Amino acid sequence: MSENGVRPNWAEDIRAKRLHRCWSQNELARQLELAADPRTRATLPSRSSIIREIRFHEAGTHQPGPVYAELYRRVWTRNPEPTTEPTEIPSDHMALAWTVGRLNLRVDRRTVLHLAATAAVGAALDPAQRLLRALAGNHRPDSTTIAHLEHRTRGFHRLEEHIPAKSLYPALISHLNEVSALLESGLPDDHRRRLAVVAGESAILAAWFAWEQGNAHMTAAHTRLANVAAKHTNDVSIAACMTGYRSYMAGRNSAQSTRLIQQGLDQIGEGDPATRAWLLARHAEEGALLGDHRGALNSIREVVDVYAGADINARPWTCFLDPGRFASMSLTVYSRLRRHDDSATAMEEIALHLGPTTEVKKLCVVKAEMALAQHRLRDVTEAVDSARSALDATSAMDFPLGWERLDNVAAELMLSRAQVAREFHTEYAATRASRKQPSLQ
Repeated sequence: MSENGVRPNWAEDIRAKRLHRCWSQNELARQLELAADPRTRATLPSRSSIIREIRFHEAGTHQPGPVYAELYRRVWTRNPEPTTEPTEIPSDHMALAWTVGRLNLRVDRRTVLHLAATAAVGAALDPAQRLLRALAGNHRPDSTTIAHLEHRTRGFHRLEEHIPAKSLYPALISHLNEVSALLESGLPDDHRRRLAVVAGESAILAAWFAWEQGNAHMTAAHTRLANVAAKHTNDVSIAACMTGYRSYMAGRNSAQSTRLIQQGLDQIGEGDPATRAWLLARHAEEGALLGDHRGALNSIREVVDVYAGADINARPWTCFLDPGRFASMSLTVYSRLRRHDDSATAMEEIALHLGPTTEVKKLCVVKAEMALAQHRLRDVTEAVDSARSALDATSAMDFPLGWERLDNVAAELMLSRAQVAREFHTEYAATRASRKQPSLQ
C-alpha cells in the first residue's frame, strides 16, 4: 500500500485479473501451483501461505518477487480473460432489474452478466417509455406499466445477492421515486393498491441497503415507509418481512432479535409459507444463541414442513431462501447447539447446492457458518478454507452480516494452536472493516 493509502497499479492488476476470471483467492493459489514446474512446486509453501501472499500482493503490502511474478505471468497466459461476456455488471441497474425480475427465476452471476450484454435489457425500453409518459402526465398508468414496476422490484431483490448495496441503492431510490410519483396521481383503487405494494416491497430493500451502508437515518425512514405501505394495503407479509430484517439490524442483541422475530411470526400467522419458514429459521438461530435448546430445535424442525410447502418465488424477498441457504440456516442452529451429527448432515446438504455460480452474498454467510461448524468438528484446515472463501465474498460485497459471522469465526480460530488458524487470524485482523452497523433498536 502506498503512503497515501492507494493500492499500487500492480496490486490492482492482480486483483482485477483474478476477479475477471471469477476466481477466489484459493482458486488463484491453486492455479499458481499448477503453473509451477516440478522443481519450483517443491519449493512453494503450503496453500494457505500462498493465499496469504496473494492477499498481501492484492493489498499492495508486498510486491511479488521473481518466483511469484513468473507464476502470475504463466497463469494469466494459460487462462486468458473471458471475452464472451462482460466482466462488470453495467450501471443501468433499473433496466437490468426489470429483465431479471420478469424471469422470476434464480440467476447466478454469469447469467446476470449475459443478460446485461444481450438485447433483453434493451427490451426494457418499451415499457419504460410508457412509464415515462405516465410520469409526464401524458399517459395514464395501466396494468402493463404497473407490471413493469412489479417486475423491476422483484429484480432488485434478486440482484441484491450479486451487486453491493452501495452500487444498487441509487437505482433503487430512483425506482422508489417513480413509484411515489405515480401514487400521487389519480388511479383506480386496484392500480393504487398494486403500486402501494410495490412501494412497500421496495422500501424493505431500501432499508436493508441503507443499513448495510451505515445510514441509520435512511434506514429508519425506509422502514417507516414499508410499514405504512403494509398498513395501507393490509399486506401483513410486508410488515412481517420488515420486522424480520430488523431482527438482523439488532446486531448481537439476540433477546431483542428474538422478540422481533416473534412479532413477525405473529404478524404473518399461518399465511405466506415462505416468509414464515424464513422467520421460523431465524427464531431457531437466535434461540440457539440464547441457549434455548428446546425452542430452537422445535422451530427448526417445524420449519422443515413449512419450507417443503413454500414457494420461495411468491414474494420478492424470499427468493434468497433456496435449499442451500435454508440448509445453512439449519447448520447455524445445529452448530450453535453443538449437535455435531446434525451439523455434518446439514453441511452435506449445503455442498450439493454450492458451486462456482453461487451468489456472492450467499457465500458470505454460508461459508462462515461452515467454517464454524468445521472448526467445532475439529477440521481446522477445512474451516480456514471456508473462512477464506467467506472473507473473499464479504470483502467484495462489504456485507455487514458477513462481517458479523466472520467475527465469530475469527474469535474461535484464535483459540486454535494450528498454524493455519493463526495465519488466518492475522489476515482477518488486517482486512476487517472497522465500521459498525447502526442499530434501530
